Amino acid sequence: MNLKGTTLSSWGLLIAKALKDYGIDPQPLFKQAGLDPQKMQESRERYSAFALQKVWRAAANITQDPAFGLKVAQHWHPTTFCALGYAWLASKNLKDAMERAVRYSRAVTDMVNLSLDNAGGAYKLSLEYVQLDAKPVPESVDAAIGSLVVMTRQAYCDEINPVLVLLPREKPDNAQYFYEFFHSPIEYEAQECSLLFSEDEIEKPLPTANTELAHMTDKVIEDYLRTLDQNVFAMQVKSKLLDQLPTGMATETSIANALQVSPGDLKKRLDAEGTSFKDLLDETRSELAHKYLQQAKMSMEEIAFLLGFAEVAQLTAALQKWESVPQE
Repeated sequence: MNLKGTTLSSWGLLIAKALKDYGIDPQPLFKQAGLDPQKMQESRERYSAFALQKVWRAAANITQDPAFGLKVAQHWHPTTFCALGYAWLASKNLKDAMERAVRYSRAVTDMVNLSLDNAGGAYKLSLEYVQLDAKPVPESVDAAIGSLVVMTRQAYCDEINPVLVLLPREKPDNAQYFYEFFHSPIEYEAQECSLLFSEDEIEKPLPTANTELAHMTDKVIEDYLRTLDQNVFAMQVKSKLLDQLPTGMATETSIANALQVSPGDLKKRLDAEGTSFKDLLDETRSELAHKYLQQAKMSMEEIAFLLGFAEVAQLTAALQKWESVPQE
């Protein structure tokens, strides 16, 4: 289902491959997070970014390896990010590739804003996480920043290292592995997540450059983004659910009335987007429940009320359905 707060399912494939390197079966972790493992093989499928964070957290716990995210990054392949991987490689130089990534990053995930700035003789490529209710799992951030380094090296066809890496995470016990991966100074517990590269290297023509291929892949990405943007009615339904859930009166009819459509039209439009009112109701309640459960001052009675449940027992039953593992 293509809604906001999603990520290409191919990220899941990278996680799965890395877990297998540890001799760990990835399927149970995905199933426990409510994600279909089969979808990671489909280039245009998307996962809930919130659910994928659960997979990241479980993978970090089971591997007990702070460098797990960097090992996930090493599985990056040009096919990983829809057509963006090939567009990156076909760019005229790394500046062009990074600008393309900034422009089309929403195709990979709408949970991260990418930006590229000239910082006095160096280019700074920065990631900012948005929409998440809590800080992202550090290993997921490492994988994102690490993938950009892997992509840069593949396009450059030569050794290229950042002049500085800024990571918001704490310094890990195996910091030497991080240094050996980046081959550059690393500032831990930074206020941002960024890579700084030499201006000369970023503007140097790439041996993989192919203008025609770059334009073709741009069109593929733009077509994909248009498909995503068509799926906006479900987001309108979720918005009205957020308004009405605390009243305890959120029904398919009440939401249809709020959107000034008939219940029949609401069903048809959601069917066209591959979802249903029941799915959106469950999804919205689940997302809110996880958010509220992280707030220690909120009682189960308060959470049940805000989610439109008549009693705590209904909330408890719903939580058991949404999660097969205890809430953190």
